[in-house]
Amino acid sequence: MTDQDIQVLQDLIFKTRPRDLSSTLDDWRRELNNEYAGASQERQGEIAELLCENAIDLRSVLADWRLRSNVVVDSGDEEKLTDDELAAEAGKNYALLAQWGWDDLVTKAKEAAAEIENSNLARLERMALQGETNTFWGNDYAAHLREAMRKGASLVTTNPQLVNIAREEDPEYWTPVRDRIRAENPNMDALELAYKMTVEVVVANAKLLRPIWELTNERIGYVSLQLNPKNSFDADSMIEQADYVWPLLEEALGGTPNTVFKVPGTKAGLTAAAEITSKRRGVNITVNYSLPQQIAFGAIIEKNSTAPVSFRTQMDGRVDDPVGEELQEAGVSDWEEVKTWCTTAIRQREYRLLCMDPLRGGMGLKKTHMLPASGRGPWNILRSIHREPEVSCFITVFPNRQEEFDSEPRELNPDGMWTPVPKDIMEKLYKSKLFRMGYEPDGMTVDEFDTYLPVVRTNQGFSEQFDDFVAWVAS
Repeated sequence: MTDQDIQVLQDLIFKTRPRDLSSTLDDWRRELNNEYAGASQERQGEIAELLCENAIDLRSVLADWRLRSNVVVDSGDEEKLTDDELAAEAGKNYALLAQWGWDDLVTKAKEAAAEIENSNLARLERMALQGETNTFWGNDYAAHLREAMRKGASLVTTNPQLVNIAREEDPEYWTPVRDRIRAENPNMDALELAYKMTVEVVVANAKLLRPIWELTNERIGYVSLQLNPKNSFDADSMIEQADYVWPLLEEALGGTPNTVFKVPGTKAGLTAAAEITSKRRGVNITVNYSLPQQIAFGAIIEKNSTAPVSFRTQMDGRVDDPVGEELQEAGVSDWEEVKTWCTTAIRQREYRLLCMDPLRGGMGLKKTHMLPASGRGPWNILRSIHREPEVSCFITVFPNRQEEFDSEPRELNPDGMWTPVPKDIMEKLYKSKLFRMGYEPDGMTVDEFDTYLPVVRTNQGFSEQFDDFVAWVAS
């Protein structure tokens, strides 16, 4: 589909008043039918595909944000539509497609709708939209956002590293994008081109999420953009880069960007986060694994930020894995199971200490939200779900983990975050120095952030991937 086609689909779902949907779609279908009659065979296929895509949208979580009843997002309309009414509109699309002889697209749309209906991730987002939880999920990938949004994704991580992964998996799509950007900017060096390409991907994703951002008064619908990982220990360079990129985003989006900058959980990151958020630009603290980091960054953002939203990513698997290595070396026979509880324990303590209101014993931090990421299995998602009132939890999920999570029916416990960590598991976790450093509020000093093993490993990996991406852009 073209960008114009996507915009039409977005407007139908997000810009149409619920009470006007039926008449608006009737007019649209009438226009398509008239065009179809005189169109080329190629264009007829495009028109049919557009009608199919709209049918899927109507049966997806996309419709929940503005159109569907029984959700807590207030769009300012007195009445919203029932599921039966939305199904009826999709049925009109099916009928027209069948009339044109596109029975295969009818099947495609119905199968996609059934997949969404059976998706655990879609159910998770709908629970949040219906007020049953305070937990949302997002796409931890640089591509395929619209498909993820149909299952409820309401934020996305897009950075040079993930663009690098995406271009390796889909060179037919990304290579022409690179070549076009290079042709349009012949005097740019490789580093500038890499960020030009990243910004373009960020803007494309931000436009898809922008209607959600608008409907929720800038609370949900953000894209995370990572600052150059090679500057993770240089606050001035990170601040300078954020100052350079922000106006580009403003111009491309025609207003305040629905983006946040990913800032590393390093000592220099504290200075960068304080400065960036003081300019009403949100941040997402990445390369972040421990309560000492969470406390330091949560407090400094609370003090300095004028931004609507910021996030504290907890990179689950990237700390669970090295903790598991230490447990294995310590002779813990069931270390593979024990390590899966590492970030569960940290997250429970994180919420109690940082997020709960002072009357409940916490710091009452309101300006940063929990963001579990880099999960290694369904347990990372299931044990992050909560319905606590203070701050929302946002879980980002890589595509293969999305598929795994949706591969079988799962019970979504609104209090999953509070799943008790077995006493014997905690005793075994304490055999790991890395766990103790991450779990205890005073487990390390700010000066030790930069040498914490998960920080070192992740930053090295990010830097290598960034170099690879820049080299590809220049090749």
